[in-house]
This record gives sequence, structure tokens and C-alpha cells, in this order.
Amino acid sequence: MVINKDYDHIIIGAGIIGISLGLAILERSPSKKVLIIDKENKPGVHASGRNSGVLHAGFYYSPDSLKAKFCRLGNLELRKFCKENNLRILETGKVVVCQDKQDVLRLEELYRRGVENGVDIEIHSFQELNRIEPAAQTIDKFIWSPTTAVGSPKDVIEKLSEKFIKSGGKFLFNQKVKLIKKNNEVLIQTKSANYFAKAIINSAGAYAAELAKQVNVGREYVCMPFLGAYKKSSLLSQNPKRLVYPVPNPVNPFLGVHTTITLNNELKIGPTAFPVIGKEQYKAIDGFSFKDLGEFLSSSKALLRSNSVNLLGLAQEEVLKLFTKPLLNRTKKLSYSLQDNKNWVKHPSGIRAQIINTKTKTIEMDYIVESDKNVVHVLNAVSPGWTSSLPFARWVVENQPLLA
Repeated sequence: MVINKDYDHIIIGAGIIGISLGLAILERSPSKKVLIIDKENKPGVHASGRNSGVLHAGFYYSPDSLKAKFCRLGNLELRKFCKENNLRILETGKVVVCQDKQDVLRLEELYRRGVENGVDIEIHSFQELNRIEPAAQTIDKFIWSPTTAVGSPKDVIEKLSEKFIKSGGKFLFNQKVKLIKKNNEVLIQTKSANYFAKAIINSAGAYAAELAKQVNVGREYVCMPFLGAYKKSSLLSQNPKRLVYPVPNPVNPFLGVHTTITLNNELKIGPTAFPVIGKEQYKAIDGFSFKDLGEFLSSSKALLRSNSVNLLGLAQEEVLKLFTKPLLNRTKKLSYSLQDNKNWVKHPSGIRAQIINTKTKTIEMDYIVESDKNVVHVLNAVSPGWTSSLPFARWVVENQPLLA
């Protein structure tokens, strides 16, 4: 089979990270020939396009982490990008409330992290909550995050894709790929052709670890998909107009069931964080894959032996949230006003492709980028990946010698 060598850089994956990487390369080196390959027929079909749209402020993450750095920067940059390009955005802000006394110490730790991370953040006594969000309730203190916002991932992906093409980049869709080694270099194999580039970037989201293993990189990492299901209802005048979040469990990488506002004037509650087998298993059996079963069993085995994660307890708790009544009862603890909402319907679900380290038996909490031969592997770029996408992509391009 003929090897196509027309491109300087080839990116696998047309999600928001992949497109941002393509733009970052062309902004730095406008003469480069850059191709983005994806197995779907358009950009952002999976995690990126099914994202909640929340632009996080950056106070959840450890101060020494990549997530902390790029979430704060990305929040500022993506909000600016939306406004400059006339894209829809709701500057809602967010309150984080306490549901029990144990939450108070955790809330204070979140506030300290936010301050250390350089985030615009405030902590207040419960008496102030009525001024900021009268429809929410808290046991004691609460956090006010004025820079948290809601945007449209689909709108942003469409605009970034447009910019990428105008900058000289190209897309190639409907192409499933494999990575193969040949003469100490890595090629991209599709049904119709093989591709070689000076630098290949594996930004395949849920499939990134699987592709990396094909060339013996990141063998300790496996992907465990978590289903994020939401319910939505019409937004009532008495419902929260800010986003309302609980204090998250520090053991898990999830932020807990919360209320958000959509750009279509709807109230949304969720998500679940239920472990599923298929990387595209958005419904009960739709997207189930026997191919993914081995990886799921490997990740489950690692977490079942973990001292830091109670996988069975998490699954038992999350399965109830797949049903409207238990999910609604959980969310009412954040706002009693939800009892007035009727006609809850399903909102499109998403998959969080969480990376599990089978050696350490832990959930990887930060972004992971590794390189070998002529390939840069973005192995973990989950939430807040959409918020962080633009500065994270520039950092990858500027700090990987292959991309110079």
C-alpha cells in the first residue's frame, strides 16, 4: 500500500482537543501542512459535542496540576472567544453549597485551592446566599464563583473547525485508524491508505490509550467509560438562575449531581457517573461493545483492588440516579424549587473516558501526555478538557520537541 507523506503533522481525533492542537500548530507555524483524521463524519461527535457546556473556573484542582493551570486560563480565553465570535454564552456564575457539616471543611479547602490557583472566588456565610442565589440552600457557608459560565460546545467546535480550515488545515472523516510500526517509525493505517508524518498526535479521546498500546506506549493505562446522564425541564421563575453544585467527594473525580441552565432556557439536573462497558454506550445497550469488554474488566479489576476508590459503592449509588425520582430527590437538596418542575425528560448523555492506572490501581486525576518515536499521545484530557482546550493545546505544541 502506498504511503501518503503529504502532511507535516497528522492529528487523530476531531474533538475540541484535536482541533485546538491543529490550530495551535498553524498559529505557530502557518506553513505547516496539518491533517485531522476522525472515524466519524464530522467534528465533535462524542465527548466534545456531548459536553455539559459548563466553563469551569478552576478551583477544584490541585494547585500543582495541569488542570488547575489550564482550566483557569481556558475559562478566560474561551469566554473571550465566544464573545469575539458572537457565540452564545451565559455568564451565570456558580454557587457551591454544603449539604452537611462534613462539607464545610471540604468547602474551605476548595476555597483555598481557588485562591492558590488564582481564580476569582469568594466564600460567604449562609446569610449571603439569598442575595446571590435565593433558590439554593446550604447548611453553612457557600462558595461564589462569578466566572463560571455556560457555552455551546457545538458552536465552539464549529467555529474552531472553520478557523482551522481557513488557516490551511484539512479534515479527513469516516476513517478508522490503527497505529503500526515500520522501520522504527509509526504509520497511520486506514482501509484506503497508510499515512506518515514527521509528527503524529494521538488525540483520540476514549480511544487514545487503545491506540497508544498498539505501539507499546502507556501500557499501564486503560479507559473506563462513565455514563453521564441528565434530565431536563422547562426553567421556572422560581428555579436557580446560577449553577448550583454540591461540595464534591474528594476521592472521586466527579463533581456530584448539580443544576445547570441550558442555552435553550431549560433547567438540567445530573449527571450520573455510572461505569459502563462501551466507549460509546450512551443508552442501556446502544454502543455496547464486546471489544471494550476486556478493557472494562481490566480497569474494574484495578479499582476493585484499590484502597482509594470504592467502585462497587460508586456503581450502587449511581445506578439509582439513572431514574428520575432518585435523581430529583438528590438534587432537591440543592434547591427546593425543583419540586415545582414537571415533565422531566432525558437530555443527551455523554461519556467521560476516565483513565485508570492498572499499576497504581488509581484513577488518573490530571492530564497525561507522552511521546515516543514520531507520536505524541494525549492519553488523558477529560473534564475540564473543553474549558482547558485552547491553552492546553498550545502548551502541548510548545513543549513537545516533535512538534517544533
